Amino acid sequence: MPAHKRVLVIDNGSYECRVGWHDSKEPELRFRNVLTKPRKDRKKDNNQATDALALPAGTTAAQEECKGNGEIQVGNDIINIEAVRAHLKSPFERNVITNWNHQEQIFDYIFTKMGYEGKESIANPIVLTEALANPNICRRQMSELLFECYRVPAVSYGIDALYSWQQHQQQHKGVQDALILSFGYSTTHVIPVLNGRMQLEHVRRLNVGGFHIINYLFRLMQMKYPVHLNAITSRMEKLVHEHSHIALDYQEELLKWAQLDYYEAHIMKIQLPYNPVTASNALLTAEQKQEKRRELALRLLDIKNRREREKLQEDEEQLQLLRKLRLLYEQQKMQKFERALQQQQISNLEELDKLLTTVQSRIKRVKERASAPPRPSKQQDKLDKMPKPPEGVPQAQWLAELRGKREELMRRKQARQQQRTEQGKRHTHAAQERMRIISTLAARSEKRRKVNNGDEEDDGFGMNDNDWDVYKRINRYNDDSDSDAENEQLLEFEKILNHYDANGDDAQNAAMQALNAAENYQLHFGVEAIRVPEILFQPSMIGCSEAGLAELIAFVLKLFPAEEQQRLADHVYLTGSCAQFRGLKARLAKEMMELRPFKSSFAIYESQDPALSAWLGACLQARVPNFSEVLTTRSQYEEQGGEYFKEHRASNSYYPTPKD
Repeated sequence: MPAHKRVLVIDNGSYECRVGWHDSKEPELRFRNVLTKPRKDRKKDNNQATDALALPAGTTAAQEECKGNGEIQVGNDIINIEAVRAHLKSPFERNVITNWNHQEQIFDYIFTKMGYEGKESIANPIVLTEALANPNICRRQMSELLFECYRVPAVSYGIDALYSWQQHQQQHKGVQDALILSFGYSTTHVIPVLNGRMQLEHVRRLNVGGFHIINYLFRLMQMKYPVHLNAITSRMEKLVHEHSHIALDYQEELLKWAQLDYYEAHIMKIQLPYNPVTASNALLTAEQKQEKRRELALRLLDIKNRREREKLQEDEEQLQLLRKLRLLYEQQKMQKFERALQQQQISNLEELDKLLTTVQSRIKRVKERASAPPRPSKQQDKLDKMPKPPEGVPQAQWLAELRGKREELMRRKQARQQQRTEQGKRHTHAAQERMRIISTLAARSEKRRKVNNGDEEDDGFGMNDNDWDVYKRINRYNDDSDSDAENEQLLEFEKILNHYDANGDDAQNAAMQALNAAENYQLHFGVEAIRVPEILFQPSMIGCSEAGLAELIAFVLKLFPAEEQQRLADHVYLTGSCAQFRGLKARLAKEMMELRPFKSSFAIYESQDPALSAWLGACLQARVPNFSEVLTTRSQYEEQGGEYFKEHRASNSYYPTPKD
């Protein structure tokens, strides 16, 4: 076939786009159907603004437009998709295209990669997939984009699930009836096909797809590991696609995961990036630690100075630009002056002068700070204030003495704590002696009240110093409480020992904790493997009020007579990326067994390549002899309007929009 007769096949999926020629065995281009716009480089913007002053007015707008287009990254050109995941843009809302600016940028990317860069029009006809029951307004926008912007000669629209079914029919000759289960990124469709024709009025949609499964897993792991939010974001799609599966009996599987032995045997542990602190790093000497601190301080100071130099250079460039603007005003070139103010987003001359003063003062402060003598380091002040060994006393001996004093203080504190604990016990000798003395004093007081007819009389107890021996005997274990001076002395000892003696017990414990810290950077992926894809059968798990896939199949089958139900059940066909879940076919067989009549037959078939079958089926459509009859040409577009398209066995039905 001549080169100009080749057909360009585009499977425009809401997750992945596949592009290639109809006579190829696989697509030449596969990419995530998203785009992003990285943050602007402020320094480049300033340089370009400086150059723009010397250019004519028209060239600046053209350059800005080219620069804006150059910043857009699409599909495989996105260098690090994980770094810009939060800023990814898609032309789709669910499975329908709503943002046509994004779609145009994606088409630019496609046609550039397929060899049309620099050409005024696309010379080859296009086969393009669209959503089932695609609204007329969306098709009109798509036709307008293709025919008016890219000047394509002809286009054919089709449904990806029906293209996949046509590809499947190559291996099953003569099969004209099927119940197609199309698992998409945003939706899942149950499509009955009888005598080779889709029964559009009986198609049903479930608003759950691959996006909801990935998002549900992200929410589960986010609640489970809130401190590893950034690390788990990039791993959700891989966990869903490679390690998730659909349980044959969900409740039974949950009971298994509740058993500890089953959990330990089947849990998958994912190690996140972690830089372990080795024991040799933790057990550094005091001199080595001080040297590392000095190196870190110098490195931070160097970074600070470098940033100040960069900021100073930017300010000087900005000052030069502002002075050029001021010069335009002084030379009475008002047209250029007003245009330059508008480009720099400066409202008037007063704001320009204010900005000039601000930048000049900022540059002056930076230069004065650079020429000033360096201030003493806080870290060095802290080191200088640290106590040092007395003259003539070796550091090891001094530290040993401090360690002994600290242990003595700790023993005294522990002894006092034990004594206070013993006081609270009822049967100890100290407690009994204490209660005997209190009882004796109470009996004396009662005896005085009886002698004085119930009136209390002060006997002068406590006026004599010897009387206070009684209180000392009562409180003999409480007068030795911890003093603030001892606590401060203990803190001082520990501060000195931690600074000089890096090989103490605390350092050993820190080293052991560092060796085991990697376990805190692990994700445990267990019951989530069956929980996230289960939402296809139980959408209520994510708060969706729709029926599950099994109930949806039963509802669609009941719309047909018994004989047609059997014809549909004899060929249940699975397609779409989510059809690759392990256990899906077995689960559907179990559900079909429960919903079908007793002893009735059914059969479930899987696509050989669920992700590519729609593109391969579209290629088959483009290779049929009468393919030109299903193409909507440019002349038909101009005559019938953008909503019009040629129907075929894999397309939507054409219903023109009623005119007012």
